[in-house]
Amino acid sequence: MSTENRGNHSGHGRKPTFEEMLFELLQQQQRMMAQVTQQMTTSQAATQKCLKELSRDDIALDALASNIVEFNHDPEQGTTFDTWFSRYSDLFDKDAAKLDDAAKVRLLMRKLNPAAHERYTSFILPKKPNVLSFKETVEQLMSLFGSPVSVFHRRYKCLQVTKEDSEDILAYSCRVNRACVDFKLSALSEEQFKCLIFVCGLRSSGDSDMRMRLITRLNEAADITLTKVVEDCRSLVSLKRDNVLVENPKQSAVHAVRHNNKTFSPPKHQSAPAGGSKQSAGQPRSPCWSCGGMHYSSDCNFKEHVCRDCGKKGHKEGYCSCFSGKPAGKKKYGAKKTKATKVVAVHNVSRGRKYAEVQINNVPVRLQVDSASDITIITDQMWKQIGKPKAGPPSCKAVTASGEPLGLALEFWCDVTIQGVSKRGLCRVAVPGINLFVLGTDWMDNFGLWDVPISSFCSKVCSQPQHSLDVGQLQAKYTDVFTSRMGLCTKTKVKLSLRGNPKPVFRPKRPVAYSMEGAVEEELQRLTNIGVLKPVEFSDWAAPIVVVRKPNGTIRICADFSTGLNSVLESNQHPLPLPEDIFASMAGCKVFSHIDLSDAYLQVEVDPDSQTFSPSTPTRGSTSIPA
Repeated sequence: MSTENRGNHSGHGRKPTFEEMLFELLQQQQRMMAQVTQQMTTSQAATQKCLKELSRDDIALDALASNIVEFNHDPEQGTTFDTWFSRYSDLFDKDAAKLDDAAKVRLLMRKLNPAAHERYTSFILPKKPNVLSFKETVEQLMSLFGSPVSVFHRRYKCLQVTKEDSEDILAYSCRVNRACVDFKLSALSEEQFKCLIFVCGLRSSGDSDMRMRLITRLNEAADITLTKVVEDCRSLVSLKRDNVLVENPKQSAVHAVRHNNKTFSPPKHQSAPAGGSKQSAGQPRSPCWSCGGMHYSSDCNFKEHVCRDCGKKGHKEGYCSCFSGKPAGKKKYGAKKTKATKVVAVHNVSRGRKYAEVQINNVPVRLQVDSASDITIITDQMWKQIGKPKAGPPSCKAVTASGEPLGLALEFWCDVTIQGVSKRGLCRVAVPGINLFVLGTDWMDNFGLWDVPISSFCSKVCSQPQHSLDVGQLQAKYTDVFTSRMGLCTKTKVKLSLRGNPKPVFRPKRPVAYSMEGAVEEELQRLTNIGVLKPVEFSDWAAPIVVVRKPNGTIRICADFSTGLNSVLESNQHPLPLPEDIFASMAGCKVFSHIDLSDAYLQVEVDPDSQTFSPSTPTRGSTSIPA
């Protein structure tokens, strides 16, 4: 059957046969397949065109970026750009070796988190990230997001590494290895190591300026030597001396001292200028002995002040000893003979005194602060307690404030520490039989104590009574009081009164940590053995226990009666004394004692009728009541 015949038949209104319909359907399928084939050909051509447009660098860039974790700057957790980049340095050097610098910079910028990227772009303004090379970009990021710790800090921490008690050997070795790598031993020369040890030994607060300057030199200069460090230190000391000279141009720096006859001349104040001016010219070498201010005694505002400590007129509170050692009236500084002596104030045991805690050769010594004494003196016994350091004959002669000679046996140089500051000082030793512990102006000048309040390095301590009882004698006389056995109060018993007829409250035991169970059982057994507790089989009342650890490591077991018993107890109506009443009862007392009883509350017996109200439920389940 031809196509023309089919067309003619259909044109006359004849229905198409099955063959004609099948043929038409096949033609439609062929047309659709041709369209699909054409679309696939067009899509493949477009894909090939896109692949040609994409460079090999972009494909490699995407592949590398998927293997790099985003950088998040967190120096507190140790996440710095140094540590992050060291993890991917091989990736940039080898895997990204075929990429150009611009592609590497783009890859690096893609892996910065938004905060780090914003900070970096602001840091390099007005430049843009694509202007810098990869090497310059890494250097800028190292500088911006690097470790804030200096090289000196790492090296000092390395020298301080110690093993913790709970640390195992492997973890400790890893920490030592990391510290030694951060130490950069290969970059440290012998001279630099000497300078490092030199700076680490400058621990005194007086060397803070010198220490800060040398640490800066160690972090910056690579060619530093120990000789240069010493020259810098000497230059800084000279600079400080010149600065003080310019700051106080009128301060006298000349002291008359005779060394031929091994005697010293007492310091002299500058004389006041002629005229009617109230203020004296210049500044004295030592503070005013009436108030401690840096002015002459004639200009002191406390000349008409009445001291509340001693009742005398002419000085501030706390300077009674200085005032008693000075002559009344204005001292005449006319022509007078130079005395080669040191002045030491006479002790007055009836007055309050100022004492300073001092360490001489690492031995604690309490010295009496005396601004009227030119030298520091200790007793012969204290010199022996210090260890009998090498000493020589005294280089000066000393007299008391009354003009009587004071015997000196020896003098020696020692290491002195006051308020954490250590220096070398010359100390004199009194002859046997003289009980003197005096901190003189020589050490006060050496430590600069004139520039700080006197209460910052000493305290006012009243003299002890002459007839004080020895503690050892008291312990021997009253052995029954100082025994280690448990005591028992026989004067009264603890009696509990309940309000009305309350319902008994029984509280079960509370759980105790497994690490504390052994100690709790031992303490309960101890209390049972000494008769404080006794076990019972049944009780209407019960309170859980509370375990408290003492500062000495032992535990204290208490019953928590707030769970029920406290709410039904009748309060004691006896009034408690006021603080004013307590202080009034102690008026006129001179000797005070301090007592700390072991298991104080356990020494008061509970009344038998009240024992049924106060049982406790220990950890083992049984109930115990106070015996």
